[in-house]
Amino acid sequence: MLKIKDIYSFQDIVICALRYALGRKTYITDSVAEFIKEYPEIINERVKKVMLRDLNEYIDRRRVFCSDDECDYQTWLSLKEWLECIDVTNANTNLDKLKR
Repeated sequence: MLKIKDIYSFQDIVICALRYALGRKTYITDSVAEFIKEYPEIINERVKKVMLRDLNEYIDRRRVFCSDDECDYQTWLSLKEWLECIDVTNANTNLDKLKR
């Protein structure tokens, strides 16, 4: 079990990792997407909203300027679908599990 002192800051770091990985042509795309899916308890309404916004902007930009590989694009589409389905109504309860 992952134990984090400052949940809000950790969530921001995960958002930053997503933003860094978008459009890259490296292993990091899959690593970031898999990490996010492995720890759904870090996803609350704020994080979900920001990540979906970033993914939607990436998808819109990619239609005009394709800078990554198809496999990476599929990874982001899969993460987007996963985020859209995840229930964040009990996110605060789930976050308590992460605290030290």
